[in-house]
Amino acid sequence: MPSRNPVTAEALTAARLAAIVESSDDAIVSKTLDGTVLTWNSAAERIFGYSAAEMIGSSIYQLIPPDLHADEGEILTRIARGEHIAHFETIRRHKNGTLFPVELSISPVRDETGTIVGASSIKRDISERRRALETSARLAAIVESSDDGIVSKAIDGTVLTWNAAAERMYGYSAAEMVGRSIYDLVPNDLQAEEQAILARVGRGERVAHYETLRCRKDGTQIQISLTLSPMTDSTGQIVAVSSIQRDISERRRAEESLRQAAKMEAIGVLAGGLAHDFNNQLYAVSGFAHFIGRDPGLSPATRQDLIELQKVAERMASLTRQLLAFSRQQVLSPETLDLNAAVEETLPMLRRLIGSNTKIALDLAPGPKWVRVDRAQLVQVLLNLVINARDSMPEGGTIQVRTLTHEVRPGRIFDRLKASVEAGAYAELSVSDSGKGIAAEHLPHIFEPFYTTKEVGMGTGLGLATVEGVVAQSNGYIQVDSVVDRGTSIKILLPFAAEPTLKPKSAAQLRGSGARGRVLVVEDEDAVRAVVMRTLQDEGYEVLGASSGKEALQELDEIGGAVNLVLSDIVMPGMSGRQLAAELRRKYHNIPIIWMSGHTREAEVQRGQIGVDEPFLHKPVPLELLLGTVGTVIKGLSTSRS
Repeated sequence: MPSRNPVTAEALTAARLAAIVESSDDAIVSKTLDGTVLTWNSAAERIFGYSAAEMIGSSIYQLIPPDLHADEGEILTRIARGEHIAHFETIRRHKNGTLFPVELSISPVRDETGTIVGASSIKRDISERRRALETSARLAAIVESSDDGIVSKAIDGTVLTWNAAAERMYGYSAAEMVGRSIYDLVPNDLQAEEQAILARVGRGERVAHYETLRCRKDGTQIQISLTLSPMTDSTGQIVAVSSIQRDISERRRAEESLRQAAKMEAIGVLAGGLAHDFNNQLYAVSGFAHFIGRDPGLSPATRQDLIELQKVAERMASLTRQLLAFSRQQVLSPETLDLNAAVEETLPMLRRLIGSNTKIALDLAPGPKWVRVDRAQLVQVLLNLVINARDSMPEGGTIQVRTLTHEVRPGRIFDRLKASVEAGAYAELSVSDSGKGIAAEHLPHIFEPFYTTKEVGMGTGLGLATVEGVVAQSNGYIQVDSVVDRGTSIKILLPFAAEPTLKPKSAAQLRGSGARGRVLVVEDEDAVRAVVMRTLQDEGYEVLGASSGKEALQELDEIGGAVNLVLSDIVMPGMSGRQLAAELRRKYHNIPIIWMSGHTREAEVQRGQIGVDEPFLHKPVPLELLLGTVGTVIKGLSTSRS
């Protein structure tokens, strides 16, 4: 048998190299220095779409976009100088015309003499890598632009990543937090809770919308909502935790404000529902006590009993007014008055109330301070603030009552809610003491109805609620500053009003100004009707009475409508005041009507029972106000007819 030629070592090496080239996932191509392709492996066929037969002997430039031909020429020039080019990223063209990114590593090829005769290049399609990088960049941009803190941490709580929102939320930079324990943000009493949460995520659970507390760099605590998810490696093992953290402090405050508003509204509805019947009874009690007190033959003991009875009735009426005030349903009779003068007029009453071991010091800025408020409610505000100040100083002290003027610039922060005050001129009324002060945990609640820090039996919890209600209805602002054991200062801003050209008449002046006439009183409560009729009769009016709308119409029919005025309740059985008014307009269109109700004007207007500008008296009606209003309407009627 003929012998076989032995295989040389060089041949074996060449075969191995050829096999490596063919099995490579990267395109391995050799070419001359002018770009003519000499070899083309299988990976090059897959990556570029051209077979070896198509490319060998062809120019490499057909794979290169025209605008990059100069780059390729520069690369071949550098190779000819003996340079090596590693990991150069550029663009190449597939046979189907699509462009894709590649990474090139190119080395010179030498002949037996060492002369550079060509180039060998390894080309890698990096489309997937580019897409992954772009996806990663997009995700990183989303994380950095998020309004939520996005944090990753190891299972032991070591912070791995920390985005810009986390910096804003907690006050720590990424440099300060990465590598630090997340437990540094957790209040001491919640450390075990955080440990339990991380353990759950470590077992593969996802924790969503978990609400808890965290500490900022400045030491303040914020309420946050956490959503945590496990992070796995390529083997599926949980190696870290991804956490999305949202500051919900503002939301919680808004929810608390909403709950408070709902509470106020509920109590306001309750107060409005009770007011009508309650005020009717008070009107009767107060009226009859007044009539009895005019008897000169009363014994001193009986007269004192009547005085005490009237005090009780007034306190009950004051309680109703306070309920309506803080629920912002109080009937206000605003007038333009000088704040300084109003404070000075109230001073004697205040001094009688506070006792001998407490003093009031006035510091009234010079010049009139015209504001538009309800005089009685302003007095109520002063009373409440001064009494609170007195109660905070059981050993006595000095209460400072001051007035100032302010010109508020747009955007200035002033009121207790730290909201902007509308620009303009304001008068400030402040009441300050050096008493016990209010603890920080109580400050958010001091305007809540029935919330009090006083001992049982020492307060109703309506004082500051009343103050806030009156201030709000007067378009004002209120601010409270208090430090425990250093006292409290309450400042009220009221917008300036135009100086009145004429001084308003007092109730006493109005009482004597009206011409006498005939009045029909329509009221279903017998006691109230009796008080109103007797009050008018004592002033010289001819008075008729009716217990219902139907009875009032019958009364008018009998006298041909010959009355100067109808004074009518609104809420009555059978025929409402509104229905009575419609019949009066149809039959006797010239008869004016003054409405009375235990409900507020606003409530009656909203229910469509009266018009906004119609004369209205809120029960219990002070006798002078009743007489003044009746006299004014009748006098106006007679003037228009003259």
